[in-house]
Amino acid sequence: MVSPIDTLPPELLIEIFATSAYQEALAPLVLRRVSKWWREIVNLSPHVWQYIFLDDGVRSVECSRVQAELWTQRSVPLPIDIELKVESLDMILPMLSPLLPSVDRWRTFVVKGRREESMALTSLSMTRESLDSLQIAIQDDDVGLPKTTFTPEWPHNFTMNVWLLEIPQSRLLAPLRFTSITITENPLSDIHTPPGAILDFLTACPELETFYFSGWQHNDEPPKTALPVVSLPNLHTLHLKNTCLARSILSFLYVPRLTHLYLAHLNVEFMLLGEYHEDGDSDDDAHDFSQSPWSDRATGMGLRKLIARSRPPIKLLDMDFSDMRTKDFRYVFDRLPLLEDFLIVASDMSDKVIDMLRPYRLPRPDNTKQIRLPRLRRIGLYNCQRLTGDAIVGALTARIEFTDVNPSCSLDEVAIVACDGFSHRNGEALARQLGTRLRLT
Repeated sequence: MVSPIDTLPPELLIEIFATSAYQEALAPLVLRRVSKWWREIVNLSPHVWQYIFLDDGVRSVECSRVQAELWTQRSVPLPIDIELKVESLDMILPMLSPLLPSVDRWRTFVVKGRREESMALTSLSMTRESLDSLQIAIQDDDVGLPKTTFTPEWPHNFTMNVWLLEIPQSRLLAPLRFTSITITENPLSDIHTPPGAILDFLTACPELETFYFSGWQHNDEPPKTALPVVSLPNLHTLHLKNTCLARSILSFLYVPRLTHLYLAHLNVEFMLLGEYHEDGDSDDDAHDFSQSPWSDRATGMGLRKLIARSRPPIKLLDMDFSDMRTKDFRYVFDRLPLLEDFLIVASDMSDKVIDMLRPYRLPRPDNTKQIRLPRLRRIGLYNCQRLTGDAIVGALTARIEFTDVNPSCSLDEVAIVACDGFSHRNGEALARQLGTRLRLT
């Protein structure tokens, strides 16, 4: 005996089923169980699967991921409507991660619960390729939250913004295809993000090209379990700022294409927690003065491990209120043959470091000379108060006399700004060698 509803034309059944799906999130699965005829209609009708409702208070992230992937696949090629009901802000990114590859099909995006947001996306022309940037703000729930998850960037790209308390574990995430990721800690929130959480998260970002982390200087115990080595084969720019985690992060990255490294505000005057006994951890033989000896060691050791593991083709090294020990500078200078730009601000480095830039003789019978950083074209020294002017003039003059024979290997620009030990007389002496290549203001 045929049920009256089964006599309805398939087109009408599809509309009924699609309407039901907007009332009950799992309606397509329920309807498929009624009969073979209904299962065929549901399976072959993308319209029934266009509404994707995910609720972190009802289903686990793992179940939501399966649901999102099934609905996304079944709804092709139609646009989809995304609605999240969230009890935890930390779950927004895991819930959305399996849906992001289909962002070009998103018609509407709605968030309810802990946050309220509603967006119509059809006018944005957002695609998987144009949604290339992710910004994560780590902060307390009670901090005033912006309301826009997706923001346009000039000229045609888009950024996804999330606000959370803890970085999600990689096991909760579908692979993230962002090429640029920024993570910032709010110092007013007093949230301590461990380095293991950052590294684990980065394992879910295989296409990352630029990574920026700005924290606050919380002095935590070092991790008691081994940290994961993260392979980021496409990363070319790394920026670490205002954090005590530099050693842990730098030491466990494999970044064979890294060309630009920015280290900012890593110096601290307090002793960092933890004992390390790795090769290079011994005291610096130079015994040079430093206002930040513990962070100098941490930064230097992290950079040593990064270089030893990755052998990156770094072309720019920018150190702003970030320092190393004298022996770390020697290690780095000896192993960055492609470095073109070296800028350093407010360093305690001594004359021994600047002296490394002058030519030196190889231990050979012919007394051949060579230079460290043979590709160096630009050097900037800003507020480096331990350097003496005579040491700067002596090292750079000797280098210029050696390299100007081959202009392709010589310095194009030298900036020496607000270094108290560098006098007007020193400037005149160096200007005779460098001419217009020298900048003193």
